[in-house]
Amino acid sequence: MTTKNLVILGAAAVVLGGTAWVLNSGKQMKAPSIVGEKILPAFDVADVARLEIGGDKKVSLVANDKGWQLASLYNYPADVTKIRENLLKLTELKVGQVANGKKLDKPVTVDIQNAAGKSLAALPMGGTHTAKPKGQAAMYGGGGYPDGRYVEYKGKTVLVKETLDAFDGDPKKWVDTRIASVSSSDVKAVKFAQGKEVVNLTKKDSTWTLEGLGPKEELDTSKTYSLDSALSYLDFTNVADPKKTDAELGFTTGAVYTVSLKNGQTYTAKVGGKEGSDRWIRLSAEFKAVGTNATENAACEKTVKEFNEKVAKWTYAVSSYSADSMTKKRADLVKAKEEPKKDDAKKADAKKDEKAAK
Repeated sequence: MTTKNLVILGAAAVVLGGTAWVLNSGKQMKAPSIVGEKILPAFDVADVARLEIGGDKKVSLVANDKGWQLASLYNYPADVTKIRENLLKLTELKVGQVANGKKLDKPVTVDIQNAAGKSLAALPMGGTHTAKPKGQAAMYGGGGYPDGRYVEYKGKTVLVKETLDAFDGDPKKWVDTRIASVSSSDVKAVKFAQGKEVVNLTKKDSTWTLEGLGPKEELDTSKTYSLDSALSYLDFTNVADPKKTDAELGFTTGAVYTVSLKNGQTYTAKVGGKEGSDRWIRLSAEFKAVGTNATENAACEKTVKEFNEKVAKWTYAVSSYSADSMTKKRADLVKAKEEPKKDDAKKADAKKDEKAAK
C-alpha cells in the first residue's frame, strides 16, 4: 500500500470517527422521555386528611372525628368510597404523552394534605382532552368524548388517560346523592296534606282506594302511577344553608307527603318553596311495630334510626318533578264518575232480571 493510500485511508477514518462521535454525542444530549413516569410523589392514602380543590368552584373535603365532610357544603357528610377511589387514581397517574407548546388555561390545583395541614402532593390540572369521533359516530357527525386530562408535570404540560371529572368543582361528585329508597311495593297508604286539605289513599293488592269519594266521583287511576314511588329513587341536587329559616325556605306554607309501609315504618316529606327549578324538602321517619316478631321489629327500628341520622337534619333541593309527586291535591286524583252507556245498562238490567228469575 502506497503512502498516498495510507493518507487517504487515515483521512477517511478521521471523518468516519468524527461522524460517529457527533451521532453518539447527539444521543447522549437528548433528554430521556418522561412518558410513563408517575405524576405525583408517593403518598399513603391513609395519611390524607384534607383535600382542597381550587378554581372558580372551590371544593374542600376534611376528615375529622365525624368522618369525611364537605367543608365547602356546610360540612355535609362525604362519601368515603368516592374519596378513596379518586385519591387512588391520583397515586397512579402517569404521563401519557407530552403536549409540547400547550399551556394550561387557568389551571385548577388539587392539594392533598395530611392532618397537620402539610401538603403531601399537589397537582395543577387543565381541561380534558377530547377524542375525535370514529366509525359511525364520525360518519353521522357525532361529537367526540373526553378520554384524558392535561396536567402539569416538571414544568411541562402532559396528558394523562384519566379524565378526573370528580375534581371539576361539583360537590355532588363527592357525596351519596340518594336520600331515600323506599320500596313502592311495601307501601300500604299515602297521605297528602296542604293547608286544610288532607287526602288519604290506601292500597290493597296493587289497587288504590281514595277516602271520602262522593256518589258521583271516582278515583282517576291514570293519575295513581306515582303515588307510592315518590320516595323510591329520590336524589338531591343541593343542600340548604342550615342557618336559613323556615320562612326563607318556604316551609311555613308547604305541603306534607306521608308514606306508610306494611312493616310499620312511616316516611314523611315536608315540601317547601322553590330553589330555581327545584323544591326544598325535609325528610324524617318513624316506626310503630305492627307485628310481634322481635327480630324484624329491631331491624325496622334500626333502619329508621339510621335514616334519621343521615338525612333528618338537612334540608335538600330536589327536582320539581320529584316534588310534584309529593304535592298532589284531591282535584288531581278525582274525576266525575262515568255513567254507564245505555247498552251496558240494558245488559246489566237483563242480568239482574235473569238472576231474579232463577
